[in-house]
Amino acid sequence: MQTGNIPKGRRLSQQPTRPLVKRQPRRKPGMRILIPLVLGIFLASIGTAIGLFMQLYGSPLFPQVGNVQAPAAKNLITVTPSTQYDEVMHHFMNAMMQKNWKVMWSLLHPDARQYWQGEQDFIHVEQAKFGSIRFVNYSQDSPKIVYSWRNPDTTLIYQYAVTSSISLEAVAPGNLLSAPSRLALTHGLFEHTLFALAQNHGLWQVLVAGPADLEAPLLVPASPPARKLVVPIFMYHHVSNKPTRNLLDYNLTVTTNDFTQQLTWLQQHGYHSISETDLFDGLYYGKILPAHPVMLTFDDGYEDMFTDALPVLLAHHDHGVFYIITGMIGGSYMTWNQIRTLAEDGMQIASHTIHHVNIGQPPAWTSTQSELLLSKHELETRLGQPIQFFCYPVGEPFHHDTFLQQQRVLADLFNDGYVGATLDPFSFFSAIQNGQMPYQLNRIRVSGGESLEAFTGILKTTLRNDTAA
Repeated sequence: MQTGNIPKGRRLSQQPTRPLVKRQPRRKPGMRILIPLVLGIFLASIGTAIGLFMQLYGSPLFPQVGNVQAPAAKNLITVTPSTQYDEVMHHFMNAMMQKNWKVMWSLLHPDARQYWQGEQDFIHVEQAKFGSIRFVNYSQDSPKIVYSWRNPDTTLIYQYAVTSSISLEAVAPGNLLSAPSRLALTHGLFEHTLFALAQNHGLWQVLVAGPADLEAPLLVPASPPARKLVVPIFMYHHVSNKPTRNLLDYNLTVTTNDFTQQLTWLQQHGYHSISETDLFDGLYYGKILPAHPVMLTFDDGYEDMFTDALPVLLAHHDHGVFYIITGMIGGSYMTWNQIRTLAEDGMQIASHTIHHVNIGQPPAWTSTQSELLLSKHELETRLGQPIQFFCYPVGEPFHHDTFLQQQRVLADLFNDGYVGATLDPFSFFSAIQNGQMPYQLNRIRVSGGESLEAFTGILKTTLRNDTAA
């Protein structure tokens, strides 16, 4: 395997040959040098092309060659399936169809294994999730070579990878899953899941495992286990060094410098960022989460999420969960292209309604179901992936609305196929997440102007109180 950041825009170069000049009776001495030079460049270009072919397709006769200057990032080329990576992909998926979890584990790349706590963790989760599911069939889209490819699971960059998408057809017994989850499964929940391979010591191995991946869509059990996990979920809005205009902006804006210091401190003290999917893998399937897990969430989808927050997250190899208001795109908010880039770079995208209204008491010109369903549909259409998570605008209906209004919203989230939802923090913070209350995930607010000492003090106090509870 070869990894490393490849400068964007660099391509395999081939020096064009110059036409030969008609020989003159008295040729200048420089021509004696020019012809061999042009011939040498031509032969070197052929050698480079052969070397690239050997890297991508392998050869039993020649060892893997060295570094290649890759084409621009995200440059896709459709390729004919080779007897190497195509066989590995089918070997992995056939093992999944047979529920041979051990074989699947043996085909994973070491970089994919690091996000599992060993083989038994992998086997336990796959069995808990899919053990009673009946697999019917799977299909594969044409594989592509992607240069300077970022693994969305790990945020690591690979010089090149082979990617495809796998669609898995499956059905579940009537009493296994919640009714919305069972419906989603029969309507293509695992269509076009990402599958990716990279070379490791000359062998193609699985980096992103399609429907078996740790970030694949969740299946909600009909009877979720009574399991609680302590996972601090931080809530951010703006991340920017730009001057703020008023007190509200100041309170909502964590400077880029402060955000960098916070992530650095978390990293230095052994904390690991996880996605919302990871959290529910732990709550529903018993996945062992990394030591000191935290979630980093970002409300509203402001433009500085792309310009400021994303680069800091990637520099720390951290994941973030971004809640998008689908009716507020462009201007001071991110564009769809920027949101797609976040998703491609391994950030999780979730719904924050269309208009950022109280869904417990929506205005007359909209409705709770419109805000939930249409925002979900818009995100799924734009991004080509299931949207399973939600965030309540201004925390309602859980701050001021009635219990009846709260129950109606919870029922709507369930029926609309959402798996989980995050709250706006109350007067006290908690990091306890309850698998039987998936639509009331607790968060910790991170305010503008908050010193690093205050940030770490709030985290430590919250964890101490939750441990004692």
